[in-house]
Amino acid sequence: MDSRSPVDGAQGNQGAPPPPPGPGIQQQQHPQQPHQPNPQAPAPQAPAPQGPAPQAPAPQGQWPQAAPPPPGGPGLPGQASKQPNPKRRKGLIIAGSVAAGLLVILGVGGFFGYKHLSETTYSPRVQAEEYLQALVDADVERAMEMAPASGDEKDQLDYSLMTNEIYSKATDRISGFEVTNVEVNDDGTADVSVDVKQGDDTESMQLKLSENGTEAVLFKKWKLDAPLGSWSLKYSLDADASEPAVNGVGIELPEDGRKLAVLPGEYTFNAPTGTKFISYGEDEKMSVRLNGQEALMGVGFTPEITDAAREEIKAKTAAHIEECVASTELIPKGCPNQMDDQDPNNFRNIKWTMTKAPRYDSIEGDPTGPFRVESVDGAFALDCEMKQGDSWEPQTGTVELYSLPAEVYILGDAISILFPQ
Repeated sequence: MDSRSPVDGAQGNQGAPPPPPGPGIQQQQHPQQPHQPNPQAPAPQAPAPQGPAPQAPAPQGQWPQAAPPPPGGPGLPGQASKQPNPKRRKGLIIAGSVAAGLLVILGVGGFFGYKHLSETTYSPRVQAEEYLQALVDADVERAMEMAPASGDEKDQLDYSLMTNEIYSKATDRISGFEVTNVEVNDDGTADVSVDVKQGDDTESMQLKLSENGTEAVLFKKWKLDAPLGSWSLKYSLDADASEPAVNGVGIELPEDGRKLAVLPGEYTFNAPTGTKFISYGEDEKMSVRLNGQEALMGVGFTPEITDAAREEIKAKTAAHIEECVASTELIPKGCPNQMDDQDPNNFRNIKWTMTKAPRYDSIEGDPTGPFRVESVDGAFALDCEMKQGDSWEPQTGTVELYSLPAEVYILGDAISILFPQ
């Protein structure tokens, strides 16, 4: 079947195209012949019909034929084909060139836009700056979430002091930072160099990051591999101490003696609450600096006896000596007034007096266990009767007190003293 369209002066089929072959009929393919126009016989034009032409019923076994198109429609014989307007063609060419140029511009802009976003919004710099800003803001919990400790350090340190409440009350903290360089490596890691400020000091440090998937479909996502640094200190405290606190915030110390992780800053370690007879001294301040590992630093509160304990020891010693002076024995047990080189059977009507009260040069010791004290430089006088032959004669004597040692026990709010026998 020919598929060409009629042109001016064309000869050929003026009617409707033949129907497709019916069932069982094999359509033969004929080679298409080139069309030769007849310049001398113009094709007659049929008058325009006034209404739709009636269609004859299609013969049995054939498809119904469509009505011919109205005059002037496409494909109508005798109508000349429209030629494209040269100006319109030129406009289409220009529009196509502009569109192609826009695609090039968008492609180039997309590359540079991707590069810009990769180096700004989705750069490892952003992650590093967010982490450092958390440290400046004393948001320790956010910083630890972004760069948690790992490995041996995580197991060897206690993190009781790494809280927002404690670090926000520290002084001389990390106060600022500046990112000086960002280097993205081929192995999926990045090194961010920073200058970190603490008070009047500035320290050059480095943060390491690694790829952690993607975000916004096209861009690398970064995570911190480790914190900015590792600082820790030892906190020693007596087991009997109560209510330990740092920067005014109560804490629970590890029972296994692990060191405490800290961040750069100055901390106030509040002296634990003592008792009437035991003190832990004054608050201690500890400064942790950026420029060094503080693992060897330590804070400790040593229990001490209080002035109240000293006065109690003096009073108990005086009471003991008073009992010794009241004794009617020549060698009273546990007393400094003893005539131990005499036979007690040869003395009667014994009366002791203290001519010089002993004194304590110092009263010091570890109140968590028994400790030794010593009073010195006392004197006692003895009035008695001494047997001489068959009679008893008046006798006087003196005893110099050079040293009276004793052991002191402090148990809660009670003090007991043991004197040698």
